[in-house]
Amino acid sequence: MKKLEINKNNLKNNIDIIKAKLNKKSKIIAVVKANGMGLGLIEYSKFLIENGIDFLAVANFDEAIALRKADIKCKILMLSPIIDKKELQLLLENDITLSIGSLEEYNLLKQISNLKEKIKIHLKIDTGFGRYGFLYNDVNSILEILKENNDIFIEGTYTHFSKPEDKKWTRLQFNRFLGLVKILEEKGYNLGILHTSASTAFLKYPEMWLDAIRIGSVFQGRTLINVDGLVKIGKFKTSIVEIKNLPKGYNISYGNTYQTKKDTKVAIIPVGYMDGLNRNKLRDDFSFKNNFISVCMEIKKLFKDNSIKVKINNEDYKIIGRLGMYHSVIDITNSNNINIGDEVELPINPLQANGEIRREYI
Repeated sequence: MKKLEINKNNLKNNIDIIKAKLNKKSKIIAVVKANGMGLGLIEYSKFLIENGIDFLAVANFDEAIALRKADIKCKILMLSPIIDKKELQLLLENDITLSIGSLEEYNLLKQISNLKEKIKIHLKIDTGFGRYGFLYNDVNSILEILKENNDIFIEGTYTHFSKPEDKKWTRLQFNRFLGLVKILEEKGYNLGILHTSASTAFLKYPEMWLDAIRIGSVFQGRTLINVDGLVKIGKFKTSIVEIKNLPKGYNISYGNTYQTKKDTKVAIIPVGYMDGLNRNKLRDDFSFKNNFISVCMEIKKLFKDNSIKVKINNEDYKIIGRLGMYHSVIDITNSNNINIGDEVELPINPLQANGEIRREYI
């Protein structure tokens, strides 16, 4: 048995806190990419809808189609460009709102747009990320789309901040976006709902909320900024499948890198690095300051106990030996009340947890 347990009350608490912070003008676009930010795409999306969220955003074709197959009927925004004609056709047939960030993407869309209703799109503007989107000063290309949009409905226009913790840089990106919007609106074009802020920017810059904000990790209580009341919502759990006593000097796990220093009692669990255990945490912040802090933390690890700890019966125990792909060994020498079948809680971030692991809402 292994599962990611999601506390519905805690999740609702976080959703309510974010909604309470938001003004009445701005709406929430919930980002459910990466298997629902690790919480299970379908289950998480349905829970958001049940709690008043009516606009979702995904990162790829499979996510969008899976939501429609699950009979989720709310608005869905595709955040990434799609260049496969068959996939584009299916997205249009399933009423998915597309992001368009280049003339090439727009021209491809025109080739397969044979629907009776106008195609809904959001214009993606690159204000300094260097990834998807029209360059913020490429007004002519954007005008080319706006001038011949008989078959296109501009539902929204947006950009993405590359370093929201940097106020000066984020302000520059924001002003670039507003500058472009002003030029286009002065020419008489309606750009739909405007959105620039994802989770961190939402918390730092209320003046940048505009018509909508894109929320992902904050709903899980994971944020670079402290917010009163937000709580963690996911717990990874498994059960002990074997217990044994090993003599002093006995090798444990691959590579013979660990030997018992005394007679040792161990518990085996069916969870390893492929499940997300001890997977390196991905960071969106690559500043010199934080990279320097990371290096210092790595040096500090050399002088302290860095073992992975799990919780059994509300007590902490160490994993010993190398992690296996799907198995780990726990030192339970100092306990006499641990049995096969006992529950083990592991420090695995929901976003890092293997997508095949069962998500259970409680």
